[in-house]
Amino acid sequence: MENRGEVVIFTGLTFGERVRLTRLRLNLRQLDVASQAGVTTQEVIRLEKGGFVLPTHSKRILTVLGLEEDGQDEN
Repeated sequence: MENRGEVVIFTGLTFGERVRLTRLRLNLRQLDVASQAGVTTQEVIRLEKGGFVLPTHSKRILTVLGLEEDGQDEN
């Protein structure tokens, strides 16, 4: 992805919604994220819906999306 210096601020959203919107902003499918993170597509779906995902798998998904565990951009 090309970095154009965009700043995105999420307010009033759940953590799962921030994860989903970040994935969409990166133009990635749930399958793409799962493949890159080495997890199942169902785990990506669960994380986006606020369900339980093993912490190690959650961290892998967030790394692919460039998010930290609190949902903020790492940059």
